[in-house]
Amino acid sequence: MIKQLKFPLTFVLIGTIVLSCAVSKKNKQLSDEAKRAFEMNDFQAALASYEQLIATGKGVTGDVWNKAGIAAWEVGQTEKAIDYLEKAKKENAADAQGLFTLAKAYRKIDNLSREIVNLKLCVELSQPDLLPTARVTLFDAYVRSENWTLADSLWNTLAHQYQADASIKTGYLIVNRKLKNNQKAEVLAKELLKSDRSNTEALEFLGEYHFNRADELYVSEMNAYEKNKTTKQYKQLTEALKKVNADYKISRDYFEALYRLKPDKRYARYLGNIYTRFENKQKADYWYRLAK
Repeated sequence: MIKQLKFPLTFVLIGTIVLSCAVSKKNKQLSDEAKRAFEMNDFQAALASYEQLIATGKGVTGDVWNKAGIAAWEVGQTEKAIDYLEKAKKENAADAQGLFTLAKAYRKIDNLSREIVNLKLCVELSQPDLLPTARVTLFDAYVRSENWTLADSLWNTLAHQYQADASIKTGYLIVNRKLKNNQKAEVLAKELLKSDRSNTEALEFLGEYHFNRADELYVSEMNAYEKNKTTKQYKQLTEALKKVNADYKISRDYFEALYRLKPDKRYARYLGNIYTRFENKQKADYWYRLAK
């Protein structure tokens, strides 16, 4: 009986080996096809081959998940891209392109925290071709997430072409406003207005900056004079008011320009306050009405 079973078992074993070899050959073919398509930027074909390979459950390496995820993103399949690239990360196989792609996918679904996590990992890999883009994208993510100190610390690592870009420089102006680095913010705002007179962020900063500087000096000097009404103190007040009026006029010009671009009640209120300081009741009332 045992002898009779030898031949069937042998055939089964041979059949299993043959089938295994056939599967390995097929997987090798799929892997090669996927790789060629990926290198030619034919992401639709690459994804199809990678997914056939994934379906076999054989030879699915971390690199397969990584490239399948990138290919999925390139053909607009965001959820699938996230799924595959997260699998690549679990196997420590996500490269810089994979991590950057994963960050973009998370941005698309409005998951800012995961976008930042993957951008940081991408930057840490220091892949030369991708590093400048990854850094500026991380800087932008820090600005959007209001991580002002982290954005500020990253600025000096950005390539010059990005530091000169108006939208990126505007982001850096916002950072410096929030950190109250007024001198640096003033320089940035003036640089931005040289190329774009309608940059509202720059106009708003300069309008508020000159208004606050004028108001603080006005209140300070008036209080000092009220406490000590001497000739010397009066002369000091008179000199201070020249600076105050100059700053109020500069602020007025910025806020009037802003209001023409964007009729915001806040800007009207500032203008009402400025004309009150100028003792121009008619114009002050006009702007206060617009501020209501």
